[in-house]
Amino acid sequence: MEPRIAYLLQRCKDDMLSEEERQELASFFIDEKNRELFVAVAGGLMQEEAETGETEHGNWEPVLTAILSADKGIGQTSGHLKVSHQRWWYYAAAVVFIIGLSGTLYWQQGVHKSSGPVKLATTADMAPGGNKAILKLANGSSVVLNDTQNGIIGQQGGVRVIKMNSGLLAYQPEQVTATATTVIQYNTLTTPRGGQFRVILPDGSQVWLNAASALKYPTAFAKGGRTVELTGEGYFEIADKADQPFRVKVKGLDVLVLGTHFNINAYDDEPAYTTTLLEGKVKVSGDHFSGILQPREQLQLKSNNDWRIIKGVDADMTVAWKNGLFSFNRADIKTVMRQLARWYDVEVVYDTKTTQQAFVGEIPRNVSLSKALDILRLSDIHFVAEGKTIKIID
Repeated sequence: MEPRIAYLLQRCKDDMLSEEERQELASFFIDEKNRELFVAVAGGLMQEEAETGETEHGNWEPVLTAILSADKGIGQTSGHLKVSHQRWWYYAAAVVFIIGLSGTLYWQQGVHKSSGPVKLATTADMAPGGNKAILKLANGSSVVLNDTQNGIIGQQGGVRVIKMNSGLLAYQPEQVTATATTVIQYNTLTTPRGGQFRVILPDGSQVWLNAASALKYPTAFAKGGRTVELTGEGYFEIADKADQPFRVKVKGLDVLVLGTHFNINAYDDEPAYTTTLLEGKVKVSGDHFSGILQPREQLQLKSNNDWRIIKGVDADMTVAWKNGLFSFNRADIKTVMRQLARWYDVEVVYDTKTTQQAFVGEIPRNVSLSKALDILRLSDIHFVAEGKTIKIID
């Protein structure tokens, strides 16, 4: 299929697609399974252009236009292909973010052009975050996991603590459930700004921690239930144990589950704490509210105890951070920069009256700060960088 897609993309760029070819390409864009193939093929074509000097500003705009209109075109001409979640923007992002690429980025207001890459005042670029965390053991000692070799870190009661690889911590207990004589010991896994880590808990549940987050948990769970405490953001995949309900305690939130996948975002600098359900069912409660979430629903809790449940949320976008992406859908610049600030460990200040733009797209989390800013610059967002401070300007 790769040569065929390359042929269709080239024909699209040159505005030479027949109606049959247009429909074929639209069907390709709509299927999310084709994303990696698209990135590889389009990236190769862009690289060839760069090497031959054929790159022109905005010359990929016809492809961007075809992507943005793909879901509409398929819906009008085909009754057998079901379009889910209208993910046209997902592919639009790929066009823009492969190499920086052609100078276009789709916004809610339209397509804008850039005057060039962002100029950073810093002499050294900021590297992206990575697998970094500190483990505080029950005896009060701390282990810097990114500086520790793989293998057994320690023994706590009948539980071995093991660093499996550069981003994974695991607990291997002799028995998963604590007995009446077991002394419950607690560990705390903390990620810094610019860090992330994953832990497999003693019951087999997995938790991914985003930057500037912490998870406190016992090294063995009691029979009555499983309880952990979270600050920041974490994605949970809970082992199904009906006789041991799993509970996540967050400031102002209590999330009760049996077996499910969900994400909690509880950063203090966000306008609301959110719990987003991907699979299963959870009950979220607080001092003045209680609600049960179904898949693709999100509970939002604001600081004034105002809460509501949002239906039909894009769960994939919510957990994009876990999969190596920043993902935005009509996000304003402050929402975008809060995420970048935590990942690149920088501070952001604003010297602009324009902060309500509707940014749509994705940025890989493994690119440098300058590349991330270049991507935003494509949509006329302007920056001045001094040290570890990014100033947003008009």
